[in-house]
This record gives sequence, structure tokens and C-alpha cells, in this order.
Amino acid sequence: MTTKKKSSTKKKPTTKKKPTTKKKSSAKKKPTTKEKLAKAQKHYDKGENYAREGDEDRAIECFIETVELNPDHFDAWYNLGNVLYMGKNNPEKAFECWGRALRIKPDDIDCMYNVANALRELGANDKAIEFYTKVVTLVPDDHEAWNNMGIAYINKNEAEKAIECWKKAVEIKPSKIESWSALSKIYDDLGKFDLAIEALQKVLEINPNISGAKRILERIKKNQGVASKQ
Repeated sequence: MTTKKKSSTKKKPTTKKKPTTKKKSSAKKKPTTKEKLAKAQKHYDKGENYAREGDEDRAIECFIETVELNPDHFDAWYNLGNVLYMGKNNPEKAFECWGRALRIKPDDIDCMYNVANALRELGANDKAIEFYTKVVTLVPDDHEAWNNMGIAYINKNEAEKAIECWKKAVEIKPSKIESWSALSKIYDDLGKFDLAIEALQKVLEINPNISGAKRILERIKKNQGVASKQ
């Protein structure tokens, strides 16, 4: 009995395909708005700490990073202006920052007051007076705004309007020595010696140790005596 031979043909081996690996995307995932705002706040908090420590350069850096991430961060614009104004003596840049802050909060009293001061220092007294007027319209008892508006008027050689502002300042705060000093000087310049003496006596009542105040008082009294003899 013959047996059938098994076929000698072999099946070709199947080749396995190499697994394909997915290429990682080189593009970074963009942060969400929430993430950007959170990061901005972290920079702002750091900036506040640096400002308190007197490190103006780092504070400025942090506040700039804040507004780059969140252009509507009022406090960052406001405090960036403060550091530039007080720490770096740069009213031009400070004015720009406070201007951006006012776009976000147009009725912020402190910001308007700071803008007015910067404008006055930059010689834009008319515009400064506009902002001081806005401040005292919203807060009539703001003696600082009245006092500084008086300075803006005197810069424009408008003595009577300056006097009105300084009188209003001392009416609100009778111990406001800067306004009494300004009144004594302007009255002296105008030849109103009685009023100048009265204002200077108020200065000495508040602080008897002010350098030169007694000497100025004696000079004004002397000028008053000369004027009365003429």
C-alpha cells in the first residue's frame, strides 16, 4: 500500500509590518484665557511685593509682564504708573500708564488725581486743572486736589483762582500747612501784607519749628510798616 507524499512546497512566510510611530507635534499648546489671567495675576502679586520692598526695576518688570498677559488689569497699569512716577521720576511714562488705567476705570479718583499731577509737572496746566476739577466734583473735600489745583493756577499766573483753591483746601483741612504757606507767599507778592501775616501765623501755629518761617514773618511785618508810611 502506497502512501501519498506530503507536498514539499512551503508557504512563504508573511512579513510583519513595523509599527508606525506618531510624530509629536512641535507646536506648543496655547494657554487658555483662564491660564493667562492666572499667570498675569501671579506676576502682579510679585510686582506688588517688589514695589513694597523698594525694588522698582523688578516691580516694573512684573507689572509689564502682567499687562502683556492681561491688558485690562487696572491695578497693574495703575501701579506701574506709580512706580515710574515716584520711583523713577518719569512723569511721561507714568502718564501713559495711568491713561491706560483710566480707559478701564474712567472714574477712578486716585488715577485721575495722579494724571493731573503728572500733567502739571509736564507743564500742561490747563489739562491738569480739568482733571483736578473732575476730582473735586466727585470728591468735594479732597484737599490735596484743591491744593495742587492752586499750584496749577499759579503756574498760569492766575493768582486769584489759585487763592480760591488754597482757601478751599484750608477750609477742608485747617492744618494743611502747604496751603497756608502758599497763601502767605501769594498775599506777600500781591502786597496784601495783613493776609500774608495771618496765613504765616497759621503756619507757625501748626508747626513753630519750620525753618525760616519766623524770619519771613518779620520781613513781611517790616514790609507792611514801610507800606503804611508811604
